[in-house]
Amino acid sequence: MLLRLGFRTGLKPKQVGEKRIWIHALSVGEVISSLPFVKALKEQYKDLDIVFTASTKTGFDMAMQLFLKTDNPLVDQMGYFPYDLGWSVKKISRTLNPDAVVIVETDLWPNFLYEMKKKKTPVILINARLSKQSLKGYLFFKKFSSMFFSSLELIMVQTALDKKRFQRIGINLDKILVTGNIKFDQPVEDMDKKMIESLKDRFGMQKKNQVIVAGSTHEGEEKLIGKVYKKLKKNFPGLKLILAPRNPKRCSQILSYFLSNDIDTVLMSAIDDLKDCPDLILVDQMGELCSMYAICNVAFIGGSMVRQGGHNPLEPASFSKPIIFGEDMSDFLLISTWLLDHGGAKRVKSEKDLTKVLGTLLGDRQLQKNMGAKNFEIFSRNSGAVKKIIRNMELFHIV
Repeated sequence: MLLRLGFRTGLKPKQVGEKRIWIHALSVGEVISSLPFVKALKEQYKDLDIVFTASTKTGFDMAMQLFLKTDNPLVDQMGYFPYDLGWSVKKISRTLNPDAVVIVETDLWPNFLYEMKKKKTPVILINARLSKQSLKGYLFFKKFSSMFFSSLELIMVQTALDKKRFQRIGINLDKILVTGNIKFDQPVEDMDKKMIESLKDRFGMQKKNQVIVAGSTHEGEEKLIGKVYKKLKKNFPGLKLILAPRNPKRCSQILSYFLSNDIDTVLMSAIDDLKDCPDLILVDQMGELCSMYAICNVAFIGGSMVRQGGHNPLEPASFSKPIIFGEDMSDFLLISTWLLDHGGAKRVKSEKDLTKVLGTLLGDRQLQKNMGAKNFEIFSRNSGAVKKIIRNMELFHIV
């Protein structure tokens, strides 16, 4: 891609006397996570020039939607992060000439870090986590890993366990700060009862309908969920399913599968043309999943029944919904453990397991309510990471 090579980027040089922060997020998940941080930073430092980059097209598109397509843009420029080739990094970094760089969660590259160090531009890592598997890899090349991460000005991690793991690599303890997880600071979608009812009306849903939302699913999970849905519908005739694949480009393939298996399915982009609610609504548009959780009775977290590490369960938690996920929630280990221990989530191992747990929840509205309330408690109790991150940036004169 020419843009990542530094050609035709459209990025504008920094003005004299301007203070510029370059914020980078790898892809969709990291972009969404960064929203509360970017919003708070812009609100507190209105004159700060913020340039935001992503590495993937889906991440870039999501960032455009979140940060620029608003009445009050949250960033001043958008672009793509350069490929880690010496001349690409130099070309884009010279154009931007930031006063500091903030990397959200991950996506660190040696040439980029070397160039920033040479220019004496501080680079900080926020909302950082280090999995057990990643730690093993870094320890295998401990000397290189220590040099690599030591070039960072600050590493702000999610948990005390992450701090210990970074410390084991050989990072100076003074550079590692525990600030919590910014995902807990994401704004709760402003969906009052009137808006929720309006969304249900748009889909042709009635009071008798119960809704399962399966969010951020991966290949292999859609077929499993389809089988479970067909079994449950025998006992719950008014049951509806909203399914949002992690990659919307897979929707045509998924649509064909469901239709060939006698599940009445419609793409969300075509839903306005219908009078009656189909059995299954397939979300083929970016940025719609969060509001779908507002109208569900139960939420299933994708990427967890296949080995993908799971996805963020906090969006349904923010709407007080009971949550189900599979065995692999390794990318959200602490959050999922909290939800399980507090009684707001259920872990399932198989299709049979998922059918049983969903059947129990759909048959007990009070249980849905109780579990949802416990999830919201966890969500609201653990906020505050963004404030700590910005405060640390102030103390280290990053802003």
